Amino acid sequence: MLTARSFARRDEVIAANRELLALGVANAGSSLVQGFPVSSSASRTAIAVTTGSRTQLYSVTAAAAVVAVLLFARPVLAHFPAAALGAIVIYAAIRLIDVTAFRRLLAFRRAELGIALATCAGVLVFNILYGVLVAIGLSVADLLVRVARPHDAVLGRVRGLAGMHDVDDYPGAQTIPGLVVYRYDAPLFFANADNFRRRALAAAAQVSGQLRWFVLNVEANVEVDFTALEALDAVREDITKQGAEFALARVKQDLLARLRAFGLADKVGEDRLFPTLPTAVQAYQAWARQQGQPGNDGTEAS
Repeated sequence: MLTARSFARRDEVIAANRELLALGVANAGSSLVQGFPVSSSASRTAIAVTTGSRTQLYSVTAAAAVVAVLLFARPVLAHFPAAALGAIVIYAAIRLIDVTAFRRLLAFRRAELGIALATCAGVLVFNILYGVLVAIGLSVADLLVRVARPHDAVLGRVRGLAGMHDVDDYPGAQTIPGLVVYRYDAPLFFANADNFRRRALAAAAQVSGQLRWFVLNVEANVEVDFTALEALDAVREDITKQGAEFALARVKQDLLARLRAFGLADKVGEDRLFPTLPTAVQAYQAWARQQGQPGNDGTEAS
């Protein structure tokens, strides 16, 4: 599949299931006649692309040529220099090296360039199968590292821009007095549960004045596990111990089902589970007016 995607033209879509099904059927047929295992070939693909092939007719023509050589040109093939055959393989291997892609990886993110170089080294040192396994292992590790320490944000309002936005992205953003709206940009699971708890409480501690409400924007936290919900419950307890209200915004149905199964929905309270962020902010503002606390603009709510 990597070979197919590497050599595919821009307008081509690679159907992985169909490709793998075709290989499976071919191997099943080969086993019935005691043939060799059938697989794709990066080197043959590179040579085919170099010669200008555009359809599967190339493979049919190549197969016919192989049969013709075996039947009529075996003496010639027996005297064909091994160095010339090696040169063909080397040429095909060189065609597989995409220097432009390495440059793009360097410009995009150095970690991915490192994975690509490590994969090349793994293929050269071990073989292609173990090299691919090295690539998969490194990619999974890189993903876990990024998800374990994702971006987070305290949200505020930006004049002339709808919605609430990261105050780090918009230095002019204004937070609502007494309210912290916090977003953790990753699914919550065991690898980032402690990181989430620490950073959420740090965001709550940065509020100017007294913290009255802490609203967790869970739009990116649909996927959760048991450890993550324990961390979320711990954050709720720490917030409520400070005398503040804890709420969740943008609660989707899948997450809500997990919260109810864990028992956290009852602890937070159904009236503190909001489907959208504006409804959560409006609920806080209504609560602030009832309490005679500073309102949206920092003045006392009437």
